[in-house]
Amino acid sequence: MNFFGHYYLDNIPNNPKHNFGILTPDLLRNFTANLYDKKLLHHLCDSDWQSGVLKHFERDKIFHQSIFFEDTYQVCHEITKNIFQKTNIPRFYFALHVLIEMILDKILISQDQNKLHEFYEQLELCKSEIPGLLKQINHQNPNLFLEKYNLFLESKYLFKYLNESGIVYGLNRIYNQVNAYKFDWNEEQKVELEKLVLVIQFAIQNNITKLNS
Repeated sequence: MNFFGHYYLDNIPNNPKHNFGILTPDLLRNFTANLYDKKLLHHLCDSDWQSGVLKHFERDKIFHQSIFFEDTYQVCHEITKNIFQKTNIPRFYFALHVLIEMILDKILISQDQNKLHEFYEQLELCKSEIPGLLKQINHQNPNLFLEKYNLFLESKYLFKYLNESGIVYGLNRIYNQVNAYKFDWNEEQKVELEKLVLVIQFAIQNNITKLNS
């Protein structure tokens, strides 16, 4: 599940450390992979942070085994495969997984943009606690994490998910980060991917009632 999905389903009002915790595994992986002890995430001293981190792992497991995810993936599998073959983009199966998560965020944000403002406010409130929290996992470069965290907050990037182009751009960045594709999408790829976003969005909207099943 992506950032906003975790927050939307599992935030605790006015508990910034818990709410930071439900995003922590993804933030660490995206900002400073391999610069901390992953095993320590399961044995944290701070109870609020620990509850959030454990909720993250639990939610991901439930989500990826859910009827919602399986049905959406199967419905969109063939068209995603065809578009990726047509546009010479590799690893369509990986992209479909990522796109379902991103587009679910898109739909949830469009339903409640105030909650996305709240999301960023909660992460801002936790900033002063983060250096102490990072010590608990033996983080080797907390300054680098905080630098990228601040950029994440300042850019408010998730608001770009409201447009298909923002989803397509975000997918390109992920492909670059994991070395699946080292180039920017060309115009044909952008056009086809934006069409695909709408197809997947329609499938998710049809399945949204199964989200917690």
